[in-house]
Formats: sequence, structure tokens, C-alpha cells
Amino acid sequence: MITLRNIEKFYGSLPVVKGVSLEIRKGEVVCLVGPSGSGKSTLLRCINNLEALSGGEILLEGERVYYDWSPHGLKRHSASRIAQIRARLGMVFQDFNLFPHMTALQNVMEGPVQVLGVKKDEARARALALLQRVGLAERSDHYPDELSGGQKQRVAIARALAMKPEAMLFDEPTSALDPELVHEVLSVMRELRDDGMTMIIATHEMNFAREVADRIIFLDGGLIVEDSPPSVFFEANASVRKDSFLRNLSRR
Repeated sequence: MITLRNIEKFYGSLPVVKGVSLEIRKGEVVCLVGPSGSGKSTLLRCINNLEALSGGEILLEGERVYYDWSPHGLKRHSASRIAQIRARLGMVFQDFNLFPHMTALQNVMEGPVQVLGVKKDEARARALALLQRVGLAERSDHYPDELSGGQKQRVAIARALAMKPEAMLFDEPTSALDPELVHEVLSVMRELRDDGMTMIIATHEMNFAREVADRIIFLDGGLIVEDSPPSVFFEANASVRKDSFLRNLSRR
């Protein structure tokens, strides 16, 4: 469903993602793990075009998106075409990114109304159903500063789902939460997995990755070090760097 070919991302002369190639099948759950600075978040942001590529290409169901090749390098698609593609990929951030002046319901309605042109009555009904799905129907009229971190993140998931995405991208969705609130968000993500949603998840939640992932991809220094199913990832000693990473996490 999603194909990455030789993805590169530089900030000035600093390489952050170094020629990553990856295939994500429809309905697959892939967890990106690795130390801070390994390129997980940057790679996700490239997939959703929040970061401009320095090289390589991204295909969505076989169609090259965001850029075409030209004799002068990468040629960016039009803003309207990019917006159409991005609407097919829901994104959930570690810091929620909710509109503070809007209620939970308004946050979830905003995208379908403004981007997809959905009528407000239809968008409201869809938003209420999604808030019900994530266990927040009774909080629909609350503003973000009236919600806990776990509740904010569940609203953010509902907001992404309101766009009816074909895949969901999660960038460390529990890293900003108190430990007792993490389970609220992971429970919703498990339900999405059970519903067959394609997901790419950058996470440090190793038990969650072991449970839900079809594949775990270990990144270090902007490169893929290992790509394997959980049964292999947690048992085999394929990488000294990976083993060190897992040991450090276990001490937290």
C-alpha cells in the first residue's frame, strides 16, 4: 500500500534519514522503534509530507505522490494534489495538536467540513460517532484544556479518523502522557488494529509493539538496522545496538 524507495532527508548538510526503503502492505501494523534521533519521527513526517524529501520517492498504492522526477531534481506536486494525498493518511502527533479554541466535537468536525466539503450536520454526526468510539461522547463539548492528556490524544485519533484515512501514522502517541493514561490510547489503537487499519507507529512502548505489530523496524542513525516480526525481533541477537537499546528501555 505504501512504498518508500531510497528516502533521504537532510537538514542542511546533516543527514537524518539515509536511503530508507520500505514496503507497507494494506492492513499491516508496522512499529518503528529506535533511540531518540534515529529518524523515526522524521520518516513519518516525510510519509505525510510534513517534511520535504531530500531524495527518493513515496508511492501510495503504486502512485508516486508529492513529487515527480525532473532533470533538475524533485519537482513538487501542486498544493491541491498534495492535500488530496495527505487526506488519505491520518496523522496523530505526540503533542496532540488540537485547536485550543474549539471543543472536542468541533476539533473532530473541522477537517471533514473544511477539507472534504462535508455538510456540517453530516460532519457532526460522524464526529459524535467517533467520539463515542474512543470513549469520549460525554466530553464532546469540552475544550482541550478541560481534558486529560489521554483524552486529548483520543480526540486527536478521532479527528484523524474523521477524514476516513486509508492508513494511520502515529508519532510517539503516548510519549507525552502520564503512565496511568497510556492504556487509554493504546486500547483505541488495538481496536483500530482489530478493524484492519493500516498503521505505522513510532513508539517506545515495547510491550505494545510486541502485541500488535506485524513487523518491528529498528532504526538507528537514519538507517534500518532490522526489519522482523516481533517473535524474531525480541528473541534474536541480530544487532548489538538493538540489544543495548532494549536493555536501556527495560531499566526505565
